[in-house]
Amino acid sequence: MNEQANTETPAINPKNPFRNETEFTDYNSDYGEIVPQIRMEGCQIPLFPNRREKSRIRRYENIVGGFLLGHLALMNLLFLILGEIFIWLVSLSDGAIMELPENYHSLAWEYFTGTSSYTAIMMLCIAGCSILVTYFGCRATKIPISNLFQTKDFNFRLALSYIMIALLIQTVTAWLAIGIEELMEGVGIASYDPDLSDMHDVKSIMMDFIYGVIVAPITEELLVRGFVMKNLCRVSQRFGIIMSAFFFGVWHENIPQFVLAFTAGCFFGYLTVKHNSLIPSIIAHISVNLCATIFDILDTKHLDTAYDAFNILYTMMVLAGAVLLIKMLITERFPRSTPEQAERGVRVAVTSPLLMGVLLCHIGSMVFLIMEENM
Repeated sequence: MNEQANTETPAINPKNPFRNETEFTDYNSDYGEIVPQIRMEGCQIPLFPNRREKSRIRRYENIVGGFLLGHLALMNLLFLILGEIFIWLVSLSDGAIMELPENYHSLAWEYFTGTSSYTAIMMLCIAGCSILVTYFGCRATKIPISNLFQTKDFNFRLALSYIMIALLIQTVTAWLAIGIEELMEGVGIASYDPDLSDMHDVKSIMMDFIYGVIVAPITEELLVRGFVMKNLCRVSQRFGIIMSAFFFGVWHENIPQFVLAFTAGCFFGYLTVKHNSLIPSIIAHISVNLCATIFDILDTKHLDTAYDAFNILYTMMVLAGAVLLIKMLITERFPRSTPEQAERGVRVAVTSPLLMGVLLCHIGSMVFLIMEENM
């Protein structure tokens, strides 16, 4: 009897059905939502998923893709409506004191894009849509928002080390992006690089600071490492981290920001699954945007002494980040996929039309902007 008991197949853990020792089990969702019979005695996960299992995996991926397509459409529509309202209000004021020219509308839009109101409306649209999609997307996939903040084994020392590693990633990817742009220019292709330094008056500086350092990091992490990654990690944490980071990269629709966003996204995703919380990734994300914003402000205002002093501090933190990253690579390991998880990752995702659709939209936009830059 004892020998028979010892040879029995151990019960499957619904939060680690593939017995992957490299994953952080606390972060995982219940795989019983995809394979309901997983709790039945003798149930085994085969190497290749059957049609029903694939269909249920695609369901979550298509929900992610569908909500992201909705995010894209709603964000642009809301921005257009609010922008037109702004121009209408300005036209009422201008029309009371002068006769408006025929091309007033185009001139007003050009004026609008250089004001703090443009940043404020953009912030409202992106942040509002991100929060709405995260809330309703999590409800649609039965993920309590509180599950995104069940922080585990996190402290101030780790937060500081993650900040320094994030700044290292920011520096290295900036060099890499410059190298890629030079290679493209060498073959006659100009890379689209958005001008992010349009900060002159106090209002614009304050608005850019609020958006870039506070609003964007929080709402982007909620959407990308929250709703998107949590659902894409249902089969494999490795797949979920990399796929959500790739989406985060193409979302920016230009090569320099793609390089930073994808690399940093993999790091932020790892922190999220490791600590079962968005808090570490939000802190690291804020630190990257904060340093970039400070450099832009000091450079725009020609505060050379302050710029040099901050650059010294930044360099020291980057060097410390290099040491900490080497230590992390030695002592920790990025989640890997088992053969069973690999069969349920990319192979299933490429057959999920809505998920592929949103990625193709952003990739197409990136290509279009590069082509427009070279016309």
